[in-house]
Amino acid sequence: MQFARYYAHGEVAYGVVEDGKVKQITTTPFEGYEVTDHTHTLDEVKLLPPVQPGKVIAIALNYSTHLGERPAPKRVEGFYKPHNCIIADGEDIVLPDGAGRVDEEGELVAIISRTCSKVSKEEALDYVLGYTIGNDVSARDWQNGPEKDMQWWRAKGADTFGPLGPYISTDINPFDFTIQVSVNGEKTHNHAHAEDLIFDIPTVISEISRYVTLDPGDIIYTGTPGQTSQLNPGDVVEVEIPGIGVLRNPVVSE
Repeated sequence: MQFARYYAHGEVAYGVVEDGKVKQITTTPFEGYEVTDHTHTLDEVKLLPPVQPGKVIAIALNYSTHLGERPAPKRVEGFYKPHNCIIADGEDIVLPDGAGRVDEEGELVAIISRTCSKVSKEEALDYVLGYTIGNDVSARDWQNGPEKDMQWWRAKGADTFGPLGPYISTDINPFDFTIQVSVNGEKTHNHAHAEDLIFDIPTVISEISRYVTLDPGDIIYTGTPGQTSQLNPGDVVEVEIPGIGVLRNPVVSE
């Protein structure tokens, strides 16, 4: 099943997506809901980020293909992105003045379904509503340059640096998925399969929940594979995960 969060006729709603249409539900996917007969075609609605997360946590260095010469982490390494960096499918990634090199980072994003605290690895997936696509946009000079910031607050948290969407899919197998990133229609080296993860998704959720209680709608960017590509004004970056769709965002200068 796929869910969309969208704007139509002056209201924001959730709906079930099927065959190019979205059928409104009575509340959110995080509660008991019913499917109504209020239906729109997808071209009649404005897609919004599929969730409004209270917390956005991202995992660093979680793919063997992304390490380069760096050693693999010994534990799950998470960091926060501010919720107001989140933008929807189709919205512009804005490159801030003075940011230097900015890269794409296509990722699978886990969406928490209910309050999650100190859960075991074996139970972790019981707390996942589904998955969507994310792009952990990253300003490399601020992150790793000669005069790098001490924290990643702007390198990975600047406004528009968290594209998310287009849909929530409840049918993704977190042990068997692929990610492919394209810039201007050309596939990049940012491609991976779930088997390349250093810490699998149940491990990530369990480890985070040991210290931070996760709430319904919180999201976890689960890591970036491969070698990432620089974004420039005028580019269009696409992240594709079969079973969810394609997250597509134009790139503009500030």
